[in-house]
Amino acid sequence: MKDRFVSSPLNSLTITICYFAAGAVWVLYGHKLFVFLSPPQEMTAQHSSNPFYWGFVVASSGLLYLLLRHWGSSQTETQGSLLKIKQALKSYSEFTKAMIKAEDETALMEDVCRICVEVGGHRMAWIAVAENDSEKSLKPVTHWGDEGCFFDNFHASWAESECGKGPIGTSIRTNEPVIFQDLMTNPRFESCRDAAEKCGYASCISIPLRNEKQIFAALVIFDAQPNIFDKERTLLLTELAEDLSYGIQNLRLKAERKQEIEKSLMLAAVTEQTSDGVITFDASGTIEYMNTSFINLCGTPADEGIGVSIHEFECSKRNPEFYKAVQETLESKTMRIGRFVNKDRDGNEHDIDARIAPVFDKTGQVARYVVTVRDVSQEVQLQRQLRQIQKMEALGTLSEGIVHDFNNILDNIFRCSERGIIADAADETAQEDLFQILKETLHGKELIKSFKTMGQGKEQPQQQINISEVISSSTKSLAATIPSIIKLKKDITPGLGVIMGDPAHIHQVMTHLCTNAADAMQATGGILEISLTNMMIPVERICHYPNLSPGEHVKLTITDTGHGMDRDELERIFDPFYTTAQESGRGLGLSIVHGIIKNHGGEISVNSIVGVGTTFVILLPLIDPLEQQKALLRE
Repeated sequence: MKDRFVSSPLNSLTITICYFAAGAVWVLYGHKLFVFLSPPQEMTAQHSSNPFYWGFVVASSGLLYLLLRHWGSSQTETQGSLLKIKQALKSYSEFTKAMIKAEDETALMEDVCRICVEVGGHRMAWIAVAENDSEKSLKPVTHWGDEGCFFDNFHASWAESECGKGPIGTSIRTNEPVIFQDLMTNPRFESCRDAAEKCGYASCISIPLRNEKQIFAALVIFDAQPNIFDKERTLLLTELAEDLSYGIQNLRLKAERKQEIEKSLMLAAVTEQTSDGVITFDASGTIEYMNTSFINLCGTPADEGIGVSIHEFECSKRNPEFYKAVQETLESKTMRIGRFVNKDRDGNEHDIDARIAPVFDKTGQVARYVVTVRDVSQEVQLQRQLRQIQKMEALGTLSEGIVHDFNNILDNIFRCSERGIIADAADETAQEDLFQILKETLHGKELIKSFKTMGQGKEQPQQQINISEVISSSTKSLAATIPSIIKLKKDITPGLGVIMGDPAHIHQVMTHLCTNAADAMQATGGILEISLTNMMIPVERICHYPNLSPGEHVKLTITDTGHGMDRDELERIFDPFYTTAQESGRGLGLSIVHGIIKNHGGEISVNSIVGVGTTFVILLPLIDPLEQQKALLRE
């Protein structure tokens, strides 16, 4: 209040008048103060009428007035500067808060416009974005102050045209702040003059906003007073605009990073859920990532793989062909695609399709390598089954005529042998020979019967059989023929249900499989396990059993601890007349088994590891209890 009192011109004049009055009183009556000194009378009168004294009073009063006016002006300027500094500090404080709280660029722009109006004291502030359309139009994004006043029928451009000669277009084109100190007299603002006058705008400033590449917008501020945008205010607003540009750029980068993170998380989630195995390693070969499918397929946990060199990776050592393809990709920096055999920790083998590819960065250098693998064991198995079916069909076609003629020959031998035994009853030697001929003839007829079962692919007469009883009976018969060095283990669940089949053929399957298992263990002995259990195949898993239907099945498992078979042997194991070096037979046993199981509507598979053993798994469909009752009623 004291500073405001002194700074007023009227107050300065009042103080001066009071000073002059006090001086006059002093000149006129000050001599009475010296009465006690008894000065001469004439000297006192001379003193009161001396013009020098009155001149001194007048001159000192004028000087006092000038000093007070100058001091008041200085105080006013100081207060104005302090007010500007206060506004600047408050503006920066508010803007800093806005920068910290801002989550998107539109909200930040709106906060800056609000700060310019509410804190800076201007009439209206808005931000125009430079569009890259054919007209190079300006689009208002946000504004604050005088809602709906200026933007009615607003149209502006930043092109080199009549429409773009205003402050906004000029500042965007030149990348410099543009000030119109008096909108009412500036000819370049003529097209918007009526709107500015209606809204009470007298001056404006447009400051460009830019990122690293280009100018993308402008901060436009209107004020109610002309000539308001002096050098200091312009500098303050320019710095504010630069900070706004920086804040918008950071928010955009933040949004891009957020999108990249979301994409990465989504990609990671998809990669984890996919059935394809994925592994990545950097340019030096250090493993960076393995998804769950790859871990399951390889058999090596993530903590034993990530951070390990691909050259020292356990899975690479187990699968030399696959590792060789990886090395070729590392050396040539080109993609490799191929089919390989993958062996896991347990020795199980899987057919895989692999794609090994480098990933290049922006400079053209290899940043990392990505390997995708897909387990195609089922597809390969289906292809093998198809080839097996084709072989069996060809064999069936070939055997049609041979079986008929051979069967006629055996019939003739059988009849002749019977007559010879009756005719030569007294000759024991002849009878023994004839009995041997008869025995071999019967064996030949059984072989022909099995050969027809295997080759023709025709359905054999079947009946309802209790599968548990048939397997138990076959196991008891086989127990007497198995060498003592082989230990027989059986786990046959009683009362599993009924299947449609031929007991003799099921017994034949058991004989062939168990005999082969015993042959595989005849040198060193071992364990033969026979297991029979129920197995449900749900609809969602029927894709894993393409030749079966959903529902209840019996699962017959025959496992031995013999010498096992390699991959080549497994691929040909069901081929007719194929035999291994360890087998002693005609090579038809497993082909016959395959044909019998197919005729029963079942599925047979085999898994073998050299030096560990072999496991056959047979799945046969059970009859539905309702269908079983209907069949009994029909009988």
